[in-house]
Amino acid sequence: MRNIGTDVYQTSREIFKVAKNLGVSSFALLLRARNMDLISTSICQKLKRQADTAYQEYSQRELEKKVKQKEKGGGPNYFLLQLNRNSRLFTQTVLDAYRGGYIEPTVASSLLNVQVNKFPKLEAQLYR
Repeated sequence: MRNIGTDVYQTSREIFKVAKNLGVSSFALLLRARNMDLISTSICQKLKRQADTAYQEYSQRELEKKVKQKEKGGGPNYFLLQLNRNSRLFTQTVLDAYRGGYIEPTVASSLLNVQVNKFPKLEAQLYR
């Protein structure tokens, strides 16, 4: 901590860079610097407010990204993907063996990578 220059404690952006390098949060770095009397309480509070503001802006941007991503719509149907991964013939064979009682539900589920109660949805994709 003492090896860090005093010029680092000028802006919250510099604090963030150093904190990221050290693998700690900006707040932890500020508090440690304050406890070691490297910065005054007023500077610590000012930088903490700046860091709070920067975090709020970051949080808002991330929220907007999530909303935008949800608006784009989903991806492909999960059961269709599983059907293509496992192949139609293999899926049909496992489902037939399950219905015929030759294999247990847990075995069929692990072979197809689909929950047992979701087999009807997988089967619907099979016969599309």
